[in-house]
Amino acid sequence: MMQILRHNVSTITLIRHGPPAVSLRQRISGHQFRQFVERYDAAKIEHRALPPRKVAQVIAQADRVFASNRPRATHTAELLGAPELHMIDDRFREIEFPVDFPRHFRFSALTWTVIALTLWRLGYSARCESFARAKQRARAAADVLESQTDEGSVVLVAHGGINRLIAKELRRRGWQGPRLPHSSHWGCTTYCR
Repeated sequence: MMQILRHNVSTITLIRHGPPAVSLRQRISGHQFRQFVERYDAAKIEHRALPPRKVAQVIAQADRVFASNRPRATHTAELLGAPELHMIDDRFREIEFPVDFPRHFRFSALTWTVIALTLWRLGYSARCESFARAKQRARAAADVLESQTDEGSVVLVAHGGINRLIAKELRRRGWQGPRLPHSSHWGCTTYCR
């Protein structure tokens, strides 16, 4: 009788939080951007937002679920039905970017975010985490996730920016999956090894 060998596949799934209760469409002056980011960081998920069933199934089948310490990430994990969060950690928080701008310019919060991220990627990091430090933090986050795959499938509920950096690090280490994780709200991307 022929014996079939089963190969255990390690998986790490990165999920972006659901839509927060704070809108990026609101227009604000540059000097108000810092307060906007603080409100955004404190926000939970928009009360009418329903998670996709497929993403909830990923959480239901996970052996270990981790989350950023930001309310929008922990609330997303709760809405997805995570029975337990094995770790809530600051290392999984969103990337930090410059938030101090002149008062006489007024744009949407989304436009300010694009400007801030562009400046940040170009090396401007006054009063915030630098791009190099964010990459170091993503490496540390990947270490944590990778070390837990012996326990089974791992899911991280976090944010678009840090998920991209973690995905890049996982691929550098030989994990198979898309070059960029899904960046939409509730975006879910799995990496295997």
